[in-house]
Amino acid sequence: MSNSNLVITGTSSISTLGIGFEEMAKNLATGSKPSSVKAFEFHELDRETACFRLPEFVPAEILGKKGLRTKDLATKILLATMELQFKERFESEPLESKPGIVVGTAFGSVQSIGDFLSDSIVNGVNAVNPMLFANTVINSPTGNANIRYGVKTLSTTVSTAFNAGVDSIIYSCDHIRCGYLNAIVVGGLEEVSYYTLLGLERSGVLSQSGESKPFAVDADGMVIGEGCAMFFVETAESAQAHGASPVVEIAGYCNAFDPAEGPSGFNPEGEGARYVIEQTLAMAGVDASAVDFIAAGGNGSVAGDTMESKVLSDIFGDTPVAAYKALTGECYGASSTLSLACAIADMKAKRVSGVGSEYAVSNNINLVSTSLSDKESEYALCTTFSCDGNCSALLIKNR
Repeated sequence: MSNSNLVITGTSSISTLGIGFEEMAKNLATGSKPSSVKAFEFHELDRETACFRLPEFVPAEILGKKGLRTKDLATKILLATMELQFKERFESEPLESKPGIVVGTAFGSVQSIGDFLSDSIVNGVNAVNPMLFANTVINSPTGNANIRYGVKTLSTTVSTAFNAGVDSIIYSCDHIRCGYLNAIVVGGLEEVSYYTLLGLERSGVLSQSGESKPFAVDADGMVIGEGCAMFFVETAESAQAHGASPVVEIAGYCNAFDPAEGPSGFNPEGEGARYVIEQTLAMAGVDASAVDFIAAGGNGSVAGDTMESKVLSDIFGDTPVAAYKALTGECYGASSTLSLACAIADMKAKRVSGVGSEYAVSNNINLVSTSLSDKESEYALCTTFSCDGNCSALLIKNR
């Protein structure tokens, strides 16, 4: 496997913080608050449920009207995110050397899957639009992106719950280092859906207060969000050949599975979390003191946040911890990539964005409440840990 340096030369995002990376970077300073949802097309939740929805997202304004009628929301979010930043690069490359596409998602187009079945039950099978059947597979958004940009080099969907976004980047880095491709557009995607909210509500993990308070000792659960963040990852040589300027370098990464279960599925000792962080730092050839801030995976889930805060405190001491999910919500497969996009934006702005309020935190981690300004950062670590045992970490270096 090649040891070629891998760099990110382009970033695009759509989230509650704004449409486009520049808009998100600007709005990080003021943050965002959750709205609520209860009614969907075929079903209704028992209560108004807090969630972070996309603000004024009009797909046709970005993608044009043609071909959108049978596309579902998840697909439109992904295509719009890619269109904003990567359209010209896709169109300029010959067919045989177009960048591959890799998308991480926990649920994909689960709203389409459920609605397709609900429509047949409520209105009868003859009323269902057969053109919508294509939306009922988890890799539908990825496949639609391949079709739109004429990409035949790679089409991959990664689904590892909370970790899907960063795991898709790790998969892409390994794919490039194996020599299969020089460049991949990769990231994470998730939509707010009735079926996801219903399942999480019945599992008892949603915040009843509607407050998103990562790492808080009195947190009562997570608030769901939606969005997408995509990155152009390529070798340093490929970037130079195309005249592309690296934004950050991918310095190290690791993912692993922790089989030890505790409350809500998380290993309270955090052995898997500790392992992937240590291996990520070892790959980069730096120690914990080199990390300037951490884009953590905390989301208000008490068991997960307690485990992560213990590991972060043990390894990094008082290193500043950013909890971007307080601003975007828990976007599952998209969360870790949205956090990575936020970390990149903060690096470039010489700041670390805060959660917007002060509260008591678990294990005395140095959670950033009020944004830090004039903060020069060379390294930032992105962490993500799932209740199913998946653990992942990614270290970026400012360029």
